[in-house]
Amino acid sequence: MKKGFGLISSIIILLLVSTLMAVVVKVAFISVKHTSDTYLQQRAELFMQSVTENALLAIEGYNRKENNNCLANMHFVDENKKFEANVTVLRYYCYDTDDCPCGSLTKKIKTDKSNGYVLLKIVVEGNETLLDGKKIRLSQVTLQRP
Repeated sequence: MKKGFGLISSIIILLLVSTLMAVVVKVAFISVKHTSDTYLQQRAELFMQSVTENALLAIEGYNRKENNNCLANMHFVDENKKFEANVTVLRYYCYDTDDCPCGSLTKKIKTDKSNGYVLLKIVVEGNETLLDGKKIRLSQVTLQRP
């Protein structure tokens, strides 16, 4: 064997190992980013569920007759200020419109079973500065009964 052949084969092996390590680091980076994004998405979805329940509690506790109107918009912010939500009441479904002074938001229904339902539009947005520049925006329209 020639003396230079060992040097060339060791350089080739070093190149192969370094390429393999670069691929492993890239895959690990992608895995960490995916896990982080999934975690933030799940937190936003859980916050949306919490906002839905809080909006229903606010609607249920609001005295429509005393104020002579209905809640139309609500705003919620989570405790870490990473997410904020805007809730818009699109429609109130009422059997008797005298009990529901909501103006154009009222939809008179014919069955007592559907009395009290509300159609909500919930939009959750993440604070990009606190989420390292990641954009999160979830939107949901849901029919609920307080």
